Amino acid sequence: MPDLFAKMPLLSHFLNVRVEAGLIEPDGGKLVELFVEDSKRNIKKQEAVSLPKIRLTKSDLQWVQVLSEGWASPLGGFMREFEFLQTLHFNSLRLGDGSVVNMSVPIVLAIDDSQKHNIRVSTRVALVDSDDNPIAILRWGWSWDQGSESWILIRFW
Repeated sequence: MPDLFAKMPLLSHFLNVRVEAGLIEPDGGKLVELFVEDSKRNIKKQEAVSLPKIRLTKSDLQWVQVLSEGWASPLGGFMREFEFLQTLHFNSLRLGDGSVVNMSVPIVLAIDDSQKHNIRVSTRVALVDSDDNPIAILRWGWSWDQGSESWILIRFW
């Protein structure tokens, strides 16, 4: 039996095979990166100092990185309630154009009642690390209560 296989020509001999390499298209067809331009970075850091703050956990910081680098495209920030529910129930998101993208992991930011109370009066909040260094400025959007926590539904500025 081994001799039979050894004498057979390779499949590539019969096929004209062309191999191309490249990046796949991001979900939703557009990469959503959320970085501040270098020329505006210091201005935004100064702006963040005067805003109400939400201190991020290590896990929250990792989600901010995922969102800001576009790994969660087409999301432009933490999920809103309708996106969160679609993710939980359907493992996908339906976009405004009717297309559907895979999204099986909800990306939300949990906050407690005291944080929610502190930022309720502001339309923007600063996300800070454990040393109070500003990480991002977010437009305050919606939130909804889920037991003792609220999930903040905000978009990156």
